[in-house]
Amino acid sequence: MAKKWVSFSVLVLIVFILAISETPRVKGELCEKASKTWSGNCGNTRHCDDQCKAWEGAAHGACHVRNGGKHMCFCYFNSCKQADQLSEDQIRAGKLAFEKAEKLNRDVKKGVPNVEHP
Repeated sequence: MAKKWVSFSVLVLIVFILAISETPRVKGELCEKASKTWSGNCGNTRHCDDQCKAWEGAAHGACHVRNGGKHMCFCYFNSCKQADQLSEDQIRAGKLAFEKAEKLNRDVKKGVPNVEHP
């Protein structure tokens, strides 16, 4: 009975060691930046997380209380250099898309005909 217990314990220990060794390691620190695209109070961490990932290219996002009780959305990047570059690229792309939509809206208001080709 004792041999079975020892064998089982050794097996569990080996599985535990293998599980730990397969865990990916984070190189460096996460860089926390206040979201550049979030407006208003941050009350839903999941929405903040989704927006940080989709709009700012972050690894994660979360709501935290900072600056005297203000609920803010913070984005987390794998490096601060990456945070600065990705944020600027995403914001620039968003501005271009907004400008394109405004131009299209102005053209529609001017009555530019939509010509169909045969």
